[in-house]
Amino acid sequence: MCLECEIVRLCCVCAVKRLLQSFAFCAHLPSGWLSWVGNGVVIFLLSKQRRVLEPHDYLTFNLAVSDASISIFGYSRGILEIFNVFRDDDFLIKSIWTCKVDGFLILLFGLISINTLTAISVIRYIKGCQPHQAYRINNCSVALAIVAAWLWALFWAGAPLLGWGSYRARKYGTCEIDWARARHSLDYKSYVVGIFFFNYFIPVFLMVFSYSSLIRSVRSSHKSTRGDEISERQRRMERSVTRVSFVVCTAFILAWSPYAVISLWSAWGFQAPPLASVLASLFAKSASFYNPLI
Repeated sequence: MCLECEIVRLCCVCAVKRLLQSFAFCAHLPSGWLSWVGNGVVIFLLSKQRRVLEPHDYLTFNLAVSDASISIFGYSRGILEIFNVFRDDDFLIKSIWTCKVDGFLILLFGLISINTLTAISVIRYIKGCQPHQAYRINNCSVALAIVAAWLWALFWAGAPLLGWGSYRARKYGTCEIDWARARHSLDYKSYVVGIFFFNYFIPVFLMVFSYSSLIRSVRSSHKSTRGDEISERQRRMERSVTRVSFVVCTAFILAWSPYAVISLWSAWGFQAPPLASVLASLFAKSASFYNPLI
């Protein structure tokens, strides 16, 4: 009787694995393609107009580059894993494209995207709420912001390669930070706390503060110019600013919050369901294909 129960359990586990594998394939392939095409179009258009670009447009270009890189490195290994490419020792790619390399690149470009979105929100805040400081937004300051975004991301993505944190292979072609090791090591736990505080909570705070301040600034400026009467054009502008601000903040929070919750949940000793882990990872990567639309 126990043997029959064990056989049934193993069959159910195999069925769930095959289901998740099929789901991962169906999600990775179109998501990666949409991300690559969308960001490729943005890169192409901005490259053709490079002579007339405004300073903040270079941040958009940097965001498209990082998101396009996520579409290349964040989805490709999953697709190759599904086709069992990494199970054959004869493939040279298996010795080059290791889990550590894959995890490093995905985290690097993901953090660059987060940093760039944060920089864009701060620049919009300065231009909309601190117009007397807008002259500081020039090619030099934007270049410094881009360099800082890359170096900050390089620090946090490279730390696991040097022993502060680590990468591990997850099922269905994903390689990411080994959150579970934080349960047994204070150093690993400090890395987990640090990466989420500085690369998730602070960016969320800055984005929400910047866009909410921008909305209040637009509304107050319209009321002060014409008393309590606001023209239809001003109303449309106010609705547009509110809509864009809401979409940017909501999209960022929806994309990264599930992954943050699952990762912190795992780091504190709780086991997340396999489907929840796959969905959280896909939600985080999905930001790379809807950012061009926003």
